[in-house]
Amino acid sequence: MDGNSLRKLVEGQLLRLEGNAFQDCMDRLCLVLHPGDYQPVRAAGPKGDTKNDGYCPKARVFYAAHATRGEQFHKTKGKIRSDLEGCLREHRDVSIWRYLTNDTLPGEVDQFVDNVLRPAHPEVGIEVWGLKNLSAEICKFPQKQVEKIIDVVFEESQPDSGAAQVVLLNHMKSGRDLWPILSASQAWLPHIEPDGCNGDDQDLIDSAVQTFTDWLEISGDVEVSRSGVRDAERSIDEILKELGRKGFTLYSGTGDSGNRWPIRFPMAIFKIARSIDRAGAQ
Repeated sequence: MDGNSLRKLVEGQLLRLEGNAFQDCMDRLCLVLHPGDYQPVRAAGPKGDTKNDGYCPKARVFYAAHATRGEQFHKTKGKIRSDLEGCLREHRDVSIWRYLTNDTLPGEVDQFVDNVLRPAHPEVGIEVWGLKNLSAEICKFPQKQVEKIIDVVFEESQPDSGAAQVVLLNHMKSGRDLWPILSASQAWLPHIEPDGCNGDDQDLIDSAVQTFTDWLEISGDVEVSRSGVRDAERSIDEILKELGRKGFTLYSGTGDSGNRWPIRFPMAIFKIARSIDRAGAQ
């Protein structure tokens, strides 16, 4: 797989991670970055994790991992300050403190880190690794190792063309559901309108698919900012609402089925039947 495709897939997977899943992924990365000198840490007891999600006892590098996608600016700034100052209070000889997030920090938060926190703690190297930084670090490793870090298998042997295939489809209810899939995909599969579509239905589906394809093609540029991703999700929300008003619903494979579709996720737009027969079947 070429480097650009690998980077895009890694970014898409990182965007989907939340909470402990993101911390687990960062532990796997740090174990590779610091072989023999990284200790994961989890909260336990009245003192929690002592403001330390993982550290290198020899190199004195401490990590804080936090999935910040969709979080308000003031909460992110408060979280960074609290984790940093708590770490410095609880631990000795902190050489480097790294804040890991699956978002790209907005200018207001980055300015806070540079203008407030770094001058207040000049003895410590304060670093922020956002989505692009993390993706770049992960993609430095061979693909098989990348797959282990983000816990996704990108390429598997394909079944015979005549063999039956089963793909699990998940209902896409919002732009937040669909965006991580679009941003990780490389191409939209050819679509076929459901049976019984009239001309207006076909035009609506064509328009929806074209918009999804447009967002897919520029997803790498969109993900440099939180506001860009939100705009994309809002645009997708409107499309899904319009589809719903016309009696359509969108399902997508997420790569979690047995076949794993990491590059070209299958999409399907279904028309919901409006009549129910006497047996109750829709």
